Amino acid sequence: MPDAAAPDIPLATYATAAQQRAYIAAMKKIRAARKPGEPVRVYICAAPQIAQRRQWDERLAKIRHRLPGVELVQFADVFTPENYAEKWPELAPTFDGLVVVGMTKRGADSHVYRLGETARLEVIDFVKAGKPVLLHARRYGLIPFVDCKIHRVGEAKLRTKVTIPDGWDPQDYEPTLQAARRALRPRPIEPETKHDDASPYLTHPFAAPPR
Repeated sequence: MPDAAAPDIPLATYATAAQQRAYIAAMKKIRAARKPGEPVRVYICAAPQIAQRRQWDERLAKIRHRLPGVELVQFADVFTPENYAEKWPELAPTFDGLVVVGMTKRGADSHVYRLGETARLEVIDFVKAGKPVLLHARRYGLIPFVDCKIHRVGEAKLRTKVTIPDGWDPQDYEPTLQAARRALRPRPIEPETKHDDASPYLTHPFAAPPR
């Protein structure tokens, strides 16, 4: 008698093992290159209709909790609708990472998010630069784009559809997310250490030598 089919296990990521290893290695390089005391700035990519909601400050607080010590930069902090196109090429390289707060038409539990033309181009710029790009979903927290399924949609106006894996663990256990969070973590300035092993003669040159 054949064995009963095992239940399907939801995917925790759409990335291959090789893609995950490459991503983690890239995040480790970013972490290793970060200097102590160097500030970390992350740009928040969100449509105006999202950023104007009453719960927006709560959303930012959740992101900040997952990225402690990071400065979150919003559109209104550095841009205006009139100067965005001119200033983006200049300012984008100064940001260390990107967090996208996308739109979904299926409620907070949806796994599918849609990015407009501007968000799509911002994501492309950060991916090309090798910097961490994360999607923030209300229920699932932060998800690296490398773990999502990405589809380009539209013809005249190109947009991006981002699908979160059904088995994504919102408790920050996934290795790619851990690597991205470490890459975006500021390194503290190490306090100066006292040299206790200095020679007593050098410390007190006129002291009597030990017998």
